[in-house]
Amino acid sequence: MSQSTAVLEALRNKLISDAEARWRTLTEHSQNQIMFLDPEGTILFINHSIAVWDAQKCLGHSIYDCLDENDASRFNQHFENVLANGQSDQLKFYFTRHGDQTFIYETRIYPVKEHNNIIALITDTRDVTEQVQQQLNLEQSHALLNTVISNSPVIILAFDDKGIFTLSEGKGLESLDSRPGSVVDESIFDVFKNYPQILKDAEAALSGTLVESVVKINDRTFQTHYNPILNEQGQVSAVIAVANDITTMTQIESQMRIISTALEQTTDVIMVTDVAGTIEYVNPSFEAITGYSQAEALGKNPRIINSGKQEQDFYEKMWATLLKGENFSDVFINARKDGSIYYEEKTITPVRTDSKEITHFISTGKDISERMRTQERLHYMAHHDALTKLPNRTLFLDRLHQAMARAHWHNRLIAVIFMDLDQFKEINDNFGHDCGDQLLIQLTQRLSSSLRSGDTIARFGGDEFSILLDDIASEQDVSVLAKKILDTLATPFKIHGHELLVTASIGVSIFPSDGSDSETLLRNADVAMYRAKHLGRNNYQFYSNEMSARAFERLSLENSLRHALKRQEFFLLYQPQVDSRSGDIISVEALLRWQHPELGVVSPNDFVPLLEETGLIVSVGDWALKTACKQAVQWHQSGFESLRMCVNLSSRQFNNPDFIQSFHRIIRDTEIKPELLELELTESMLMRNASKTISALNTLSHHGIQIAIDDFGTGYSSLNYLRRFPISTLKIDRSFVRDVIEDADDAAIASAIIVMAQSLNLNVVAEGVETKEQLDFLSERQCYEIQGNYFSAAIPASEIATMLSTNMLSKD
Repeated sequence: MSQSTAVLEALRNKLISDAEARWRTLTEHSQNQIMFLDPEGTILFINHSIAVWDAQKCLGHSIYDCLDENDASRFNQHFENVLANGQSDQLKFYFTRHGDQTFIYETRIYPVKEHNNIIALITDTRDVTEQVQQQLNLEQSHALLNTVISNSPVIILAFDDKGIFTLSEGKGLESLDSRPGSVVDESIFDVFKNYPQILKDAEAALSGTLVESVVKINDRTFQTHYNPILNEQGQVSAVIAVANDITTMTQIESQMRIISTALEQTTDVIMVTDVAGTIEYVNPSFEAITGYSQAEALGKNPRIINSGKQEQDFYEKMWATLLKGENFSDVFINARKDGSIYYEEKTITPVRTDSKEITHFISTGKDISERMRTQERLHYMAHHDALTKLPNRTLFLDRLHQAMARAHWHNRLIAVIFMDLDQFKEINDNFGHDCGDQLLIQLTQRLSSSLRSGDTIARFGGDEFSILLDDIASEQDVSVLAKKILDTLATPFKIHGHELLVTASIGVSIFPSDGSDSETLLRNADVAMYRAKHLGRNNYQFYSNEMSARAFERLSLENSLRHALKRQEFFLLYQPQVDSRSGDIISVEALLRWQHPELGVVSPNDFVPLLEETGLIVSVGDWALKTACKQAVQWHQSGFESLRMCVNLSSRQFNNPDFIQSFHRIIRDTEIKPELLELELTESMLMRNASKTISALNTLSHHGIQIAIDDFGTGYSSLNYLRRFPISTLKIDRSFVRDVIEDADDAAIASAIIVMAQSLNLNVVAEGVETKEQLDFLSERQCYEIQGNYFSAAIPASEIATMLSTNMLSKD
């Protein structure tokens, strides 16, 4: 019996030992960490596996010694639950391993029972980091998807195979005054029963067709997409519908079509480039003007139309302006595909994003070639004598200023020669003006051949010529040339079968000894020329200080002028400006005159320049303006309410810092209506300081004052500036009107001025009209506002009143 018991005990121990060995083998190869604990929490067994807990340190110790305080408390709660309930339980631990990476472990506690008593506990711990992270990612994705759908600008709908809505989301629902989920469980065939297109699309989608369409709901336009969802049997189980509100986009597209049509049909040249200058668009006007087709231009650089006739500085300024985000406007000299040159008045505008980044450039331009050619012709005419083609006074003075600057810099001499033909008037009187003109042309040719290549000869008018000798070594050089000129004239001129012998009187002034400015040099050369005439003509004289007769006369005149205003020696005459069609007086021009107590009436040509030089013109000009305004008001009060008063402004008067203030005071004191007052300024006054002039004229124009350019065509005003001046009238200078019948050049100039004024919507007045032929010439060109002796000379105010009352100006 005892032997049997021993055998059984041995067999039991072997079975236990074998079971323990198999258990240990299983746990050692497990990916999880397995522990045996007694009911007090002592670790009886632990495998290594993932090594959440260190087997060597924890074996034989309480599990609570291997946990931190927080985890120990949590473990104890679940451990006690298992002991109390006899049911397994689980919890999660968070451990940081391998640097700062956190791992998540799930531990399940199982009770081991014997005879319904818990004799031990088993813990099974596994790494659930990846599963937890996947679940977290899934939850985040789901939340993000819900957020995206809820905030999507489109409408997202889903309905089942019966057409019952299961989803309605998206901020786009707001455009339909609907809310997310508001149509769920309703039928699409009920909700949209009044929209046949939607019902048709839904039925097609339910039949398995992918549908795209555009529908209108109320006043909104939607682009819709229906996507059928098929089940395993290939049948439609649901439909996802996405509707995008394209109302704004449709409106923009409509506007873009209008803009595109405008771009295609406009006569303006349009070009669009990216920020690097690559052409992305050109319109038909670009093709027509440049000769490049759109296909040839796209992808190219605007340099394809660069003529090379503008300096690099021009383009550097352009880019500096554009890259600051500012518009650039100027005239570009471009080349067509065939190489011909054209002028383009262009504005380039940078296109910027909300963040101010420049993405494109848009250029808009006009072909102004014809205008520029007209401007060039006017420029040439304004700087050259029409008869001889020589430089005129304006161009001569410009070259004189440049020569003086060079001479001053290099310490050299220059000479100004003033030459006047002797008894030229007799040639005109005896042989006719045509003969006189031919004489001047031949004389020009002889003089030009006598001069050095760098010298300038100019015709100042009539038989007066000026010569600029640049970079001379001594007066001897000038004497040699003056003798050469006189010798050249000694050979008779053969004109129309006549042999004409001509002599000249020549005066010379030297820079810097005879004057440091152009006016002084010219004046002293003129004084020397008169000295030559006084000495018998046909000779030359150098200016000297002894030539004081004219200087004394000038000084005497200047002294008298200083007292003339106080002595009430100035008076005004008025010359009518007439509508040649009706004979009505439209306006009158106030003209300043001086009644000298000893010399009588002094010519304005003699005293007005002195007023300018001395500065007296400011006070005298104010007097003239105030007197003219008073007179105008008297006529207005007498019943001639629409009569306009025209008053000349001098350069000194206009540029006086107090002019605007003084002008307003005169307007206020005289109570003249500003719109019935016209101020006349010369071209040179306008251009002297264009930006300042524009500002002053804008101030005057703002108060209703009319602005006229007097003596137009005798100076040089840029057409670009001309358009910026608030002017209402151009007055053709009498020098062009005088010979419009006989002189083709003067006729061309007058015609060009009329056409230009009409194109700019300006009034045009012709001055100095003396004959019926001149009047007819102007009328044929639709210039009807006439001023000149043909209708009336300048007369006193009393005679103007009589004319106004009796309409004496009517002409047959």
